[in-house]
Amino acid sequence: MTQPIQNGYLLIADISGFTSFIADTELDHAQAIIRQVLDGLLRNLTPTMNFCEVEGDAVFVYGLAEQVSRGELIAELIESTYAGFRDQQRTMIRNATCPCQACRAISGLDLKFVVHYGEFVLQELAGKTGPVGSSVNLVHALLKNRVGEQTGWQAYALYTAQALGQMGLPPDGMHRDAEHREHLGTFATYSTDLNARYETLCETRRIFIDKQDAHFEVVRDVGAARPVVWDWLNDTDKRTRWTMHTAWSAVTRPGGRTGPNASNHCATYNAIEYILDWRPFDYYTVRITRHGLDLLITVSLEELEDGTRMRWRMKVELPLPRWLLEKMAGLMESRQLRLQVKFDEMERLIAEERRSRSSLPESAQP
Repeated sequence: MTQPIQNGYLLIADISGFTSFIADTELDHAQAIIRQVLDGLLRNLTPTMNFCEVEGDAVFVYGLAEQVSRGELIAELIESTYAGFRDQQRTMIRNATCPCQACRAISGLDLKFVVHYGEFVLQELAGKTGPVGSSVNLVHALLKNRVGEQTGWQAYALYTAQALGQMGLPPDGMHRDAEHREHLGTFATYSTDLNARYETLCETRRIFIDKQDAHFEVVRDVGAARPVVWDWLNDTDKRTRWTMHTAWSAVTRPGGRTGPNASNHCATYNAIEYILDWRPFDYYTVRITRHGLDLLITVSLEELEDGTRMRWRMKVELPLPRWLLEKMAGLMESRQLRLQVKFDEMERLIAEERRSRSSLPESAQP
């Protein structure tokens, strides 16, 4: 039976320095370290993307077009995965008490990502479903590229023009190249320095409303992974759906990306939302301005075994006694925000989306 052609993202996360790490260190400890890194990659990349296989020192995942409504999520997923790897690496170095060469060489490991968007078919082999086709061949072929040689970067994300176009991101500031592969053709590529992005994130001032500073808080457990909840919170089209009777749209996107200094508009209440801090998929902080009133809001996401714990905290920025500000915030929630009702709707829509995917033809299911 002929399988239908699918369109989607193909992504490979590859551990740089793997060959020398395995060759030059004690095999038992080296394997344990690599296993921890691969487990971390899988934990971060799925279930937003569908797992295909572990290929030695790399993880291969894919996402069907209908799974990724907001293309920027792919870039956020890569950057969040890299930040998780670097944090894990620092912890492993700090906690290493073994004097073996493998434990001393952890700092030499790094990551690179290759992303392509194209056509493929999903085929079942040995009880496992995965994509096959020229697009799959290309994304693997692009693991060998000239980015490191041309830029000196050890950690980077390489996007084909097809991937970047589908994601809707401009190539401003990216390293541009063209890669030719026999039988596949010539492909324009665009790359970003993940280490520079990570260092900027570490140096950026943190703006976060702690529990003691909040005038109102809602805690809600959602039966979905953090990247899924993050996307429903920040995709303006999805946000319009679950907030009910409010219409959100993107206004400014510096460099084509959502992040600090980006803004959104709520047409229903004529309110402007300014993004102050942006840490996918951990938390974000915004300032909402309406009729001279400023509200500071932090939404944080905590990973649970069976989903995500969301904390929504609000601070009213007025020079009034705390008891009065807390009362004002409570009235806003009961009369206008009605967050629990809206979060009910978000969960309903997430479940509906999950059911619609499970009803796809078997060959198209993750």
